[in-house]
Amino acid sequence: MTFCEKTLLKRFPQFELSYETISHNKVPSDKYEIALAIPQGRKYYAWFSFCDNRDVCYLMELTRDKKIGKITTANFSSTTQLSLGSIFYGTITEGDVPIFVIEDVLYYKGVCVKQHVFSMKLGMLEDFFLHMPLQKNQDLHFRLPMLWKNGDNESFDECGYQIHHLQYRSLFSIVPYMNLSTKMKQVETKPVAELITLRVTHQMDFHKPQYKFPTVFVVTADVQFDIYHLYAYGQNKSQVYCGVAGIPTYKTSIFMNGIFRKIRENQNLDYIEESDDEDDFENTDFSKYVDLQKSVLMECTFHNKFKKWVPRRIVPANGQVVHIHKLAK
Repeated sequence: MTFCEKTLLKRFPQFELSYETISHNKVPSDKYEIALAIPQGRKYYAWFSFCDNRDVCYLMELTRDKKIGKITTANFSSTTQLSLGSIFYGTITEGDVPIFVIEDVLYYKGVCVKQHVFSMKLGMLEDFFLHMPLQKNQDLHFRLPMLWKNGDNESFDECGYQIHHLQYRSLFSIVPYMNLSTKMKQVETKPVAELITLRVTHQMDFHKPQYKFPTVFVVTADVQFDIYHLYAYGQNKSQVYCGVAGIPTYKTSIFMNGIFRKIRENQNLDYIEESDDEDDFENTDFSKYVDLQKSVLMECTFHNKFKKWVPRRIVPANGQVVHIHKLAK
């Protein structure tokens, strides 16, 4: 390790990776709600930091015992907020363009999030992708691994990488990650799909008075679990995208599911033990359980720690939606 690398490591935060254990049996869906396909390949930290006056993304290759080895920099345009100190853990897959598959978030914008539940980390990753600069001419792309709800019939035909093992996680509790070995014949892999995301076009000003008061937004759902999009009004009541809502608790998740999603388990826990009917089994459309056309006016309060608006209640259709000038610079 060079002198520069040793100097760099002196300001790298000290932490331990999330605890993992191995399961040889079926992983219970009541405790572990979501599953990830962990890629085959070398493990890395992606550290968004600074060098002199430049924002930099350092790639830190890990040895078998998870010690930092070779350190390189990636040609990746970062934002200043991200470079306050954000650390992702993941795998770099081989291909025409290397892809960093993010498996965990350890620090985000200078805050240690190791003890945050995975549902909150998913919100941070959504924020990362929403504000990430376009990657057309960059030599490293960031993507999420393949994820699915535990208990669903997973299919790996569309996975864009070789799978090493499956990993099960809890969305709302701090419990060890559960690894499950899988022996499968990998089909010919396809390129990892491009993410289709909405982008915030205004710079929000968290110091404005409106952030201290209940505020009404137009809210719509996303196909992704616990992702809801917020809109303010602009000129002539045009809708202006304001980012993703915060869903910090299980109660909030159930509340929002009841508005936008057709999830039987929300109303009757006995349904959890029932098998899907034939129509559900044959219909593999991920949007079948969510109403993507529905928009609702909702009163939200601002969560100062996570910088997110949390939906609290539905308001009448004639409610006064906040104007973007009360939120943005």
